[in-house]
Amino acid sequence: MTATLEDVFTITHTLSGLVSLSAFGYKWRDLRRDPDNLALRALCATRLFNGLAYLALAPMTYLWIGQLTGIPNLGTLLGHTSIVLAALSAHVMVTGWFSSPDVARRRLPKVAAPYFLAIAVMAALFFAAPLPGAHPVDFEVHFATHPTAGAYVVVFLVIYGLNLANTARHAWPSSRHVGRPWLGQSLRLAALGSVFVLGFIAGKLIGVVGRWCGQTGWDQAAILWSPLMASAGSLVIVVGYTLPGWGAALSTRLDHHRSYRTLHPLWAALCEAVPGIALFKPRSPGLALCTRDLHTRLYRTVIEIRDGQRLLRPYVCDACEARLRAGLRKSASMRGDNADLLLEAAILSLAIRRRRAGREPSGQPSGLGSRQSGSEFGDELTWLRQVAEAYTRASADRDLLPDVHDCGCTLAPRLRPAAGSSTPPTSVT
Repeated sequence: MTATLEDVFTITHTLSGLVSLSAFGYKWRDLRRDPDNLALRALCATRLFNGLAYLALAPMTYLWIGQLTGIPNLGTLLGHTSIVLAALSAHVMVTGWFSSPDVARRRLPKVAAPYFLAIAVMAALFFAAPLPGAHPVDFEVHFATHPTAGAYVVVFLVIYGLNLANTARHAWPSSRHVGRPWLGQSLRLAALGSVFVLGFIAGKLIGVVGRWCGQTGWDQAAILWSPLMASAGSLVIVVGYTLPGWGAALSTRLDHHRSYRTLHPLWAALCEAVPGIALFKPRSPGLALCTRDLHTRLYRTVIEIRDGQRLLRPYVCDACEARLRAGLRKSASMRGDNADLLLEAAILSLAIRRRRAGREPSGQPSGLGSRQSGSEFGDELTWLRQVAEAYTRASADRDLLPDVHDCGCTLAPRLRPAAGSSTPPTSVT
């Protein structure tokens, strides 16, 4: 069973280490832009030391370190020292979060002292007596009754457990008071991950106390439960620490994609009616997910919709608009729709139908254009999304719109002259 666990933990510890190191690389880019940010430097150090700890404690690496140095369990000391350094970095990070930069820097010696003291005590206890045989999976319980090794384990678990409790104590209450949703969620995940890793501490303590009481049956808590909780908690913490960056970016991209899908039916109809407005032929909105710069595509879509509105506006005169407004007022009231939105959509739908029928503007006065309020792109995008939704409803309900031929503001399509005629054909505007 031990050999099997060594294989399993070699894989899981290595993956956990790579995840932590990936988070370090992800946040390192932010640190390069803001190198004086103490909390960000500490966050990067936390992920770096945690990643190194997992790699040192992975059984394959652990055994290699022992063979290379001739000290069978040196991987434990290296891994646990990295964990304590990660805990110190996490404490500095929390201090930087909730204190001014000057106050945080003044507190650094006081914050760091217990951790460096713990590392020194752990090293002294580890080398105080020989610890024969490599035990990458069950070091804590195997040597629990060894006087100095048992004390070593207790020092490590206590300093690490206090750090996790400190992180959870600060992060969770603060998450309810921050004004930025993504940061609040990040703090909650950091607190939750710390609680999970406290399960790692609890499992190790159960196994050690069991050995002190002569109970080997409790070993499973230290051998199986602890690594499981540590890996789960570490993953949650990594997600929490990196969430404000990639979470906000992902949310923005998904919102852009929803906007694109909403605008697509209206945009495609306008591009079909007035092909010249489109830089590229409309394709399935699902393909937009594969677009690297979705914001630019969405921006271009808004511009092309605006171009289509402008070119099709002569197909609906002021009289048509007045009749539409009168007819839609009751319908909008009954449905609870915004009358301006429904009118904008109905004008577009009627203009598209007239253009498709081959009719031409007669030059009668037409409306001044969109009733949208606000000049920012975000306001315009919100308005057009609502118009696009209303357009889908208006196009599906033919009773909302008058017949394409019931007004003199558009002329019937003219026939092309017969072959040999000197009269040039009249193009559709």
